[in-house]
This record gives sequence, C-alpha cells and structure tokens, in this order.
Amino acid sequence: MKKKIVLLACCLSLGLGLIGCGSESKNEGGLVMEPIGNGSQSESSSESQNENKSDETEEKKSDESTAAVTDYSEQITAEIGTIAQNSASLRDELVSINALYDKYDELRMNAEDQASINELSVYGTMVWKGEAESLLDRIKEKAPDNYNDIYSEYEKWESFVPTMAERMSYLYVDGSIYPTIYSYNEAMRYKQKAYSLASALADITGDQAFGFPDSTRCGYYGDYESDSYLVITEGMESGSYNILIHIDDTKELRGWGEVEDAPDSDTYLLFTSDDETVKGFVEHSSLEAALYVTETDYSVVGPEGAYSFPLKY
Repeated sequence: MKKKIVLLACCLSLGLGLIGCGSESKNEGGLVMEPIGNGSQSESSSESQNENKSDETEEKKSDESTAAVTDYSEQITAEIGTIAQNSASLRDELVSINALYDKYDELRMNAEDQASINELSVYGTMVWKGEAESLLDRIKEKAPDNYNDIYSEYEKWESFVPTMAERMSYLYVDGSIYPTIYSYNEAMRYKQKAYSLASALADITGDQAFGFPDSTRCGYYGDYESDSYLVITEGMESGSYNILIHIDDTKELRGWGEVEDAPDSDTYLLFTSDDETVKGFVEHSSLEAALYVTETDYSVVGPEGAYSFPLKY
C-alpha cells in the first residue's frame, strides 16, 4: 500500500495549456463648441475641465498602483482553507481551486500595463502551491507512515520547479512578457503536483469516485533532474503546439505539433521540426511521452524506434 501511494504521488498529474494576456484599450474624445463672445468663460471652463481630468488621471493611476502592489497571500490562504473544508469531494475541491486560480488570473489580465501584469502573475502560483501544501497536510494526518516518503519526494521535485518553468518558457526568454509566461508555467507545475497529491489522498481515503476534473497534453515530460526531457506548450494559433525535445543530454529538436483529424488524435501530435528536417509524431499520456521519427536527415535523430520520456510533471 505504501509503495502504491508514493508511486501515485510521483507519477499522476495533469496540467493546462498556455493563457493569453492583454489589456483593454480606452479611447476617449469629443467635440467642444465654444460660445461666441464668451471667450474668457470658455477658457476658464476649459482650464477647469483640464484640472478635473488631471485629478481623475492621477487618482486612476494611484488606484492602479495600489492594485498592483496589493498582497493577496493571506486572502488566498484563507480561501483555500474554506474550499478544502466545504468541498463535498476532492474532485469538487479541485474544481473550486481552478475557479480560484481563474479569479486571480482575471485580476492579472485586467492590469493596465505589462509591469503590473508581471507582478500580479505570482498569485496563480500561490493558489496552486497553497493547494498542494494543504493536501500534504491532510496526507500527513491520514497516512503518517507514508508521509515522510511523499514529502521527501515533494521537496526534491520542488527544488527543480524553477528549472522546469524556465525550460517551458524558452520561446519568450528575451521578451517583456517572460515573467508572466514563467509564472504561468510555474503555477501549472504546482497544479499538476496538486492533482497528483489529490489522487494519492483519494487512494488513502478510499475515494473510488475520484477523477481529475480536466486534462491537457501540455506539460513537462521526462527526468527533471537531467537534461533529457520533452516539453509541450500551447502555440499561438488554436490547435497548435510548441514542442522542445532534449535527447541524451546532447541533442535538441525544436518544432511544432498539430492535431490530426483522426481517431485517438487526443493521444498524439504530428511533429515537424522548425527546419523541417525531422518529422514524426509525439505520443503522450498522463504518465509519459515518446517521439517516433518517420522522416529525418540524420543530423540529430534517426528512425530507430521511440525516444521515451517517462513521467509527466
């Protein structure tokens, strides 16, 4: 039983795909008609309007600045506790935590500038990290004999979260939105770990009806301790995916994946490298991924079976 729980905590996980960010553009304008023969009154009125607009602008900037630096950490901790206490099942709990994440993500998306967006992005990580820690506390309570092994693995995994988030954000490393993309990928690693821990807790408590409320093909596949891994993230166009592959710590492939209109297309992606010298398909599941090569110029890989990447984070 102990071995089974630890394995579930290490292996079972799901994630999400990439989110968009933007700000609402406001365009204000109008035509001012000046009365004939009353220039001084018009000028005075204009000055008054300008002063009012200036005051409103400063007040708006002050409000935005306050919103950007507000600390929501205690509020998030309290909300997670309330959700855990009031949820009818672990699955319902994860659904509510997803909604909580969306609440703070909407706050980020409504920010007026990129600096504020980047600053508010950290709260998504805070939501899913808080949920993971909450689940760990309950595992400790329900299965103290298994807890030390599960927590030891969690600490080891957590030390590599920055590395995984950095690797998954490779396309944006030189851009102004990099902090936002990095925070998103960091949050999704904690989400996948929370799903894994929820599955372990369900096994401990005998919750046979437990199931993940959502799933995604995006994620980090392979050994996070080494340089051998496969990363799938959402592309800019609907139904497209970015794929980064490291093989044997020495070979790298960058390319894109497309969903084929065929049965079981939710289990694989058609792969094409950026230089179009390698083609094939990437099979994926909640536990692993593998690259199968169908066309190659042999400069990086050959068609010798599958390149496997066990485990998904």
